Parts: sequence; C-alpha cells; structure tokens
Amino acid sequence: MPGSTLITIIKLSGILLCLIYACQKFPNDHLLQLALLCTFVADTILAINNIADGGLLFFLAAQLIHLFRLEPQARRPIAIIFAIIAVIAIASDLIFQFAPLIYVICAFYLQVILMNIIVSWRWYRHHPKEPLSLCALVGFSLFLACDICVGISYLSLTGTFSTFLYMPANFFAWFFYYPSQILVSNSSRYAKMVPKGR
Repeated sequence: MPGSTLITIIKLSGILLCLIYACQKFPNDHLLQLALLCTFVADTILAINNIADGGLLFFLAAQLIHLFRLEPQARRPIAIIFAIIAVIAIASDLIFQFAPLIYVICAFYLQVILMNIIVSWRWYRHHPKEPLSLCALVGFSLFLACDICVGISYLSLTGTFSTFLYMPANFFAWFFYYPSQILVSNSSRYAKMVPKGR
C-alpha cells in the first residue's frame, strides 16, 4: 500500500539520520557508527520481510558491537568470546537445524542487550554526571522495551498470543524504538565531540 510504504520510508529515514548524526557528532567513534549502520541494514531487511533471519542477524551484530565498544578495555575479551560462541551456535544450527534459527538468534540477542543495559548501568553509576552514560542506559532500556513489543507482535502473528495484541504491539515497538536510537546514537564513549563551527 502507498501509505504504508511512505511510513516505512519515513521510519527508515529516521534511523538513517541517527547514523548521520553519530558520524557528524562523534567522527572518531567508528564502532558506534558501525553498530548504527548494522541497525539501519537490519531495519531495511525487516522492512522488506519482517521475520527475515538476516535482519535479526544484523541486529545481533549491532548489539555485539555496542557491547564491545561500551565495555572497558580490560573486559572486551568477554564480548569477543560471547560473539564467537554466538557465531558457532548459529552456524551449527544452520548445519544441523536443531532448533528454528529465529529462536537461536533471539536467545543470543536477548542476552547481549541485557548485557548492554548492565554495562551502561555500570558506566552511569561510575559517571552519573556524564550525559552520554545516561543516554546509553535509557537508550538500551527503551531498546529492550521495543524488543519485548516485537516479541509480542511476533507471537500474536503466529497465534501464540491473541491477534488483538498485534497492532498495539507494533505501535509501541516503534514508540520505544526511535527514541532508543536517538539516545544510543548519543552514547559514545568518546567524550570529545566535534566543536561547533567546524
């Protein structure tokens, strides 16, 4: 439908603007930029097919990159190990098909977004006057709220939940999602931003 296509374009444009903003505001934070790029790719794929495994994989990649960039240097090996385990598990499922791929991806995705909330909380607790740390904490919390709504929407679509919940869940998913992206795009660990006037 033309109307729904226009709405989708507007939504994707908003996510793209977050990426452009991060590139302008934090030009040295390439990990933040890469994570937001993965998010935009994921949204583009899911706009075409809202249950595509490829879109979920890009979302998982984005969250893993966020985890790596948010973790202090000494704890980054944990993020790398988790990413390796996720890749092995997903690859094994593709080969042996021991479970629906969407559930395997979502299991790792849920864990890593919870880890991002915890890491953001630690950052905020140690630097409560740092607005970027608050942006990270609130941003990833809203991200989780969005994902819960997406889960409800998917389970309504499959018949596990009442179909009545499908439309409200979709609405609140975007209600939480776009603010989360604005906040996450302001969660750079690089405190030095580009001075105004440049």
